[in-house]
Amino acid sequence: MATGTKAGWSFMGTGTIATELMVEAIRSVDHSPLWVVSRSKTDAAYFAQDLGIPHATTDLAIVLEDPTVRFAYISARLQRRPHYISAAAGAGKHILCDGPISGTSKTAITLVRLCEESGALLAVNQRLRASTIHQTMRRLIVDGDIGAVQSIVLIRGGPYQAPPNRRARDFNEGSGIYLDVTVEDIDLARFLTGAEPVEVSALGTQDQKTPGHVAYLVRLHDGSLFQAHESFRTADIESMVLVAGDRGALIAQGTLNGRAGTLVRRIDGKSELVPVRDHDFSLATIREFVNSRGQEPSWLAQGVDSVIALRTAEAIVISAKRRRTVPIQA
Repeated sequence: MATGTKAGWSFMGTGTIATELMVEAIRSVDHSPLWVVSRSKTDAAYFAQDLGIPHATTDLAIVLEDPTVRFAYISARLQRRPHYISAAAGAGKHILCDGPISGTSKTAITLVRLCEESGALLAVNQRLRASTIHQTMRRLIVDGDIGAVQSIVLIRGGPYQAPPNRRARDFNEGSGIYLDVTVEDIDLARFLTGAEPVEVSALGTQDQKTPGHVAYLVRLHDGSLFQAHESFRTADIESMVLVAGDRGALIAQGTLNGRAGTLVRRIDGKSELVPVRDHDFSLATIREFVNSRGQEPSWLAQGVDSVIALRTAEAIVISAKRRRTVPIQA
């Protein structure tokens, strides 16, 4: 995917403050935000005016017909993402979409195939992958710093907090813990270890409308175990990501709560703080996306990663309901 000077971008979805950060990141790599698309003419106009984007519309077709638009950033609500992905892929635009790309793995695999057939790159904005601490953990694991991975443990909890919105009326009550948190944590475990989920066993609250408390165990293909505790019902707790190998362990704290966090390496019974330089998550994501040139990026998630995370989360939902171990469908 050639980057080119002043390559054009369209924005599909205008609700979150994070979208505004992406506008500045795109300008930082010498690309141009050209269009804002929204179902609301007023919202599109305000977003474009506030961020200095020249065009705003409710007509997606106009945007996709513009030959100067080569990229689409999709930050719309979960229910709208498949529509925008399908349209952008059909027009041959390369796509960066907030994760997950849809609410079900069945829809997600259809979107992935559509993008493959049209030659459009479908990358997924998974913020946990952009963390320098998580990237450092991955590098140390790959380098064999802690030996063969045996266990991965993720703990996070606290009342649900919607992404900061531009409009108070757009408060997002979320899609439940499985789509808001579990999918993200599964993707992180795969990113850190390179291991694939095989089967799951889960326990969760019985509130089927908006589940908010779950613990699960995933057996990975290399024999390691991934355990997670996720909750919207506990008080706010410091998150933890622990990767334990047969020669040592890595412990990240605070990295799942939207903060920079810290990283500790424990070897031979001694703990040491690993120095990690922070960076701008949005800028790092955009740089990785535009520099990928159609090849698989080194750390940016692809559409297929979203499919795998959704399939695993769906198996967790079934396991929690049926109280038994559930294999993950390939």
